[in-house]
Amino acid sequence: MKSIKITVANKKTIEAVLAAVNGKAEAHTYTTYTDIADLAESANGRVLRILGAKKYIPGAVLNALSGDAVSNAYARKGFSRAGTLVSIECRSTGWFFVAVSRCDVYKEGGYESLTLTTAQDARAVAVVRAQYRIARV
Repeated sequence: MKSIKITVANKKTIEAVLAAVNGKAEAHTYTTYTDIADLAESANGRVLRILGAKKYIPGAVLNALSGDAVSNAYARKGFSRAGTLVSIECRSTGWFFVAVSRCDVYKEGGYESLTLTTAQDARAVAVVRAQYRIARV
């Protein structure tokens, strides 16, 4: 998939990609531009809180699986719940929709996983360490 900048101007393109991946499934999948834009907005705020400044955000990646957790008993009974796994990445010009796939959802449904670069990790540690002092005993 070619990356798509998450903007209202690309709403139809994003929704077409989601529709192609999800097929007829709608109940527990990401189906709209708003779903993806909300993920980007949430991820941006989360990374900003961790890193402390907007200039450090590019490079962060958020992987998210739609839906809610479902009992594994579904699998034993031969049922599955379709979900959408998406990956969005922050670049210097904004957030981009970089990957999408359909998957079966069980207990892992509804998760988000944030990945930071090594430099962002070092920045996050520095931000946290600036908030306390170490007692010399």
